[in-house]
Amino acid sequence: MDVDAMRTSPLASGESLPALTLFRPDGTGLDVPGVLEHGPVVMYFMRTPTCPVCNAHLRQMKRSAEQSLMHRLLVIVPGGPVDADLVSKRHPELADRIASSEDAHAAVGLFVRAGLQQSGTFVVDSAGTVLVARTSTIPLGAYDEGEVLDALGLKPETGVRIG
Repeated sequence: MDVDAMRTSPLASGESLPALTLFRPDGTGLDVPGVLEHGPVVMYFMRTPTCPVCNAHLRQMKRSAEQSLMHRLLVIVPGGPVDADLVSKRHPELADRIASSEDAHAAVGLFVRAGLQQSGTFVVDSAGTVLVARTSTIPLGAYDEGEVLDALGLKPETGVRIG
């Protein structure tokens, strides 16, 4: 990542997603624009591969009343393919939705604060525009299912599409 382009704060709603270099658990590159072209994507940036709260958020996403949430999800793990593989083994249902990156967290403005890697959730449309941004140094605040489903136009209670 270009040091001159480094963010000093997290992405906010209305901003454009920067170019990200992501790798699948097998080490192959992931085409982010290709993922986005199918409609809004929920990009969940984990604090660490072993973060219990982040892993609980992934379990919550898998249990969501709206099953299509899993198919709109892209999990970004800090580190390399080995780190992504660790998460994919813990959540095999999401294995094809997990990627890693050495610098994606910094590219979207998530840094290490008070010794903790910040985590966050960004709902991004097919043009790469951030619709919802939720970030936190404490991982408990990095994901809100109702907020995500609302951004996707889905009713949290039933998973029924609105409009």
